[in-house]
Amino acid sequence: MGKSTESTIERVTLKLPKHIAAYFRKAFPHGQRSKFVEKCILTHKHQAEVEKMEKELRRVGKSRQ
Repeated sequence: MGKSTESTIERVTLKLPKHIAAYFRKAFPHGQRSKFVEKCILTHKHQAEVEKMEKELRRVGKSRQ
């Protein structure tokens, strides 16, 4: 998904175990962390939408039989 020109940035605090937060900072330099989290959230959103559609299709398929 592309960013719209009306998209605003909002600061969010993540609570992570200390060792994971240290790895996160080391693995993703400043400026890349937000992009990584955004990508993960959008991937999760897409997967949830696909699962919802599959579930609905299964339900409709059962009612047709």
